[in-house]
Amino acid sequence: MSFSIALSGLNASNSELNTISNNIANVSTSGFKESRTEFASVYSGSEAGGVEVVGVSQNFEKSGTVTGTGRSLDMP
Repeated sequence: MSFSIALSGLNASNSELNTISNNIANVSTSGFKESRTEFASVYSGSEAGGVEVVGVSQNFEKSGTVTGTGRSLDMP
């Protein structure tokens, strides 16, 4: 049982590192919104079962300034 608990933690950490590396790789991309990994505890019966990734969410809060392109077919 303890091996599966440790393995679930490693898998969750791997997912978080993937999310972080995606954020770093795309930080200068126009319109990019950062992502965040969300975790939850897993319980199996009366014993602790580890951790799992329940989702990867994006931050859609408005930040930065809007810059026009000057092209008529681009959305303002």
